[in-house]
Amino acid sequence: MTHARTLPIRLAPHPGEALDSWWEAIAHRLGTTTGDVLASIGLLPRSPSKPVSSGVLGRLVTLLGTDQAAAIAWSAGATETEVHAMTLARYDGRAHVVDPQRRRVAARHVWGRPRGSHYCPACLAENSGRWLLRWRLGWSFACLDHHILLVDTCPRCSRMPRHFPATTRHPITPGRCHSPSEKDTPPARCGQPFEEVPALTLAAQGSVIAAQKLIEEAISRGRADFGVYQTHPQPSLALFGDLRALACILLRRVPDPDRLAGFVPPEILALHQQPVPDKRRSFDPVEETRPGRLAPQRAATAALAVSAALHILEQGDAHRAGAALRHLIRDADGTIPLKVGLRWAHTSPVFDAIHLATLAPRLKHSDQLRYRTADRLPSRPGPSATTRTTQRARRTPTQLWPAWSARLSPVNGALSRTIRPALSCYLLLIGGTGDFTTATRRLRSPAEDRLGPHMAFRLTKQGHWKAISLGLSALADYLDQEGSPIDFDRRRATDYRDLLPLGAWRQLCRDIEFDVGGVRRHQFARALLFEQISGLPATLAPAAYAPATQELRTMLRTFETDLTPALVSQLEGHAREFLAQQGIHDEPLTWQPPTDIIDDLDLPGCDLGDIDLGTLHRLIRDESLTTAQAARRLGVSHDAVRFVLQEQPAPPKRSAKWKRGATVRRARAALPRDKFARLYLEEYRSLKWIAKHADVNEEAIKVLVREYGMTREGKATRWRQIDLDWLRAERAAGRTCRELAEETGFSLGMISYLARRHDMPGGRPRASREMHEVPG
Repeated sequence: MTHARTLPIRLAPHPGEALDSWWEAIAHRLGTTTGDVLASIGLLPRSPSKPVSSGVLGRLVTLLGTDQAAAIAWSAGATETEVHAMTLARYDGRAHVVDPQRRRVAARHVWGRPRGSHYCPACLAENSGRWLLRWRLGWSFACLDHHILLVDTCPRCSRMPRHFPATTRHPITPGRCHSPSEKDTPPARCGQPFEEVPALTLAAQGSVIAAQKLIEEAISRGRADFGVYQTHPQPSLALFGDLRALACILLRRVPDPDRLAGFVPPEILALHQQPVPDKRRSFDPVEETRPGRLAPQRAATAALAVSAALHILEQGDAHRAGAALRHLIRDADGTIPLKVGLRWAHTSPVFDAIHLATLAPRLKHSDQLRYRTADRLPSRPGPSATTRTTQRARRTPTQLWPAWSARLSPVNGALSRTIRPALSCYLLLIGGTGDFTTATRRLRSPAEDRLGPHMAFRLTKQGHWKAISLGLSALADYLDQEGSPIDFDRRRATDYRDLLPLGAWRQLCRDIEFDVGGVRRHQFARALLFEQISGLPATLAPAAYAPATQELRTMLRTFETDLTPALVSQLEGHAREFLAQQGIHDEPLTWQPPTDIIDDLDLPGCDLGDIDLGTLHRLIRDESLTTAQAARRLGVSHDAVRFVLQEQPAPPKRSAKWKRGATVRRARAALPRDKFARLYLEEYRSLKWIAKHADVNEEAIKVLVREYGMTREGKATRWRQIDLDWLRAERAAGRTCRELAEETGFSLGMISYLARRHDMPGGRPRASREMHEVPG
């Protein structure tokens, strides 16, 4: 920069005027060239014999240094703020991006226009040819003051104005074309007065003017908060990145241009469809071979693309915008010419959401979960998706939590054995990586690979898939943010073979005076406890108590009717002791995320808290209904009833069963284990005799037999327990078989049989018996 001097005549810049237009007006007023003016200001060296490179002038119009702005302000009488406002840096970060090193507008960012400009003939006529800065933007296509479409080229030379800055060694007339003219000999400037160029008039309330107003408002405010941006406001630069991407899609992918006819007047559509001239010159702007990638040279093309794109962005949410875009670009056979893997540069998350929402109906169910297409703002998995999925797997049980499963599962048509593991696998797919098979391996789920798409298809057919997806998305966000107090990976790796052994089961039943029952009741109690602790399905329990057959699985699903509050408390106490033995001291026994985070969703299931507990207990105890029958009576799912009874079981009925329990307690007190063993095993007393001896009924003695786990030899060897010599002496003394049977505890038939077999006194001789037998 050379030494600066004050100009003898100063002109105030017009509002919104470009810097080069201002110095051209000053030069015209002084009757000199722009080179002299710039040299006087100190921006260029004094070299009247050689014009200055157009690149230097272009950089001055784009971005000024602090010293340059200060020199212009001091020399020409404007403030530094006014000087900076006349450069394209005024729109940096709002409508385009300026490279501060090269001092050039980035052409491939968001329709940045480094060279060339549209113009309004009416504005040039009113302000004596002063050029407005906003006409150089790629987003300017209409004049809001005169409601006309901006003109693209000079009608005389067919070139875009100001594609190259004017030279500095010749005088310039404002408002005229400065491009070289090939029609003059020798070649000179075109000189076409721009104010005389005809322009297309637009309706004041039309879509093109409305689109330009929205663009101007976004630039002035620096942000977009309309339509799809209402809930997710974006900077204006992000808006223009979205507009550029949508313009590319619309200009390339719309199969029939008539679909765009409703967004602009027919004249603009006709101008857009005019063929490109074949003749090109080295100094003409390069015509973009991929429409929409660069700022359109034609204002009609920009008006068409922006108006149609804004129609999409003005929708209420991303899903409506996606539907509008899908309607415009789909082929006759319904094909959508977009790919989910296609990524656009310089776009906002809102555009990504629209892109995914457009493709959502064509995506697989697993991809719908990965891209969260049911959310208000669909999104792609981020760079930390793999880590987040791994952490979420540690916080998720193999079978989804009961309360959540009840809310997300339909009342009819889905089994807990299949939908609960499927829901957990779906949960890992939300915003994550991998597929359903990968999720089953991470959770050690027994679900087959085909279950994922099959279950999703069924839920979609029933109309529940979107609501369930939203519920799973809310749950995934909660787990990612709040975490879980239980490490289910550790629970899944724990050895459960010693969970609730038979001795512990009998002892805890005895402590609460609960009927121990048979082998199956013990197995069901272990299986239920295994599910609650590990989060795994009972079918993956150790082989000793896993329900291996369909019959056992069906019986397990009705085991909740046997539960009582006292039994559940005892089982929970044993479970805590078991976890402590496994080295797990820092976790609660069970835990579930709160379900109130999905209260605003219309889900197909029911809230467990809405089930009338008193009515359910009455149905189970008083009417002796099964869990399935109670579920049908209450109008809820079978699993919902089971889950409630697991948490809040019905109290025992104080009736015949209670009396039976009292009798068993009395028998247990009268016949401790050692005494019962002596009578039952050593002396081989009958159950009837033992019951009479203890003053209880025979059913109570049968309960003790199962409880003590005692067995003895079969009936054919029972006679060996009787002293035959004693029996012969007693019979010889005249005692009857009935008296001896009552004394020994054996049946009358047994005593009579032994007396006859061994020819004891008072017995019926064998020969006599044989004589009275009827032949064959």
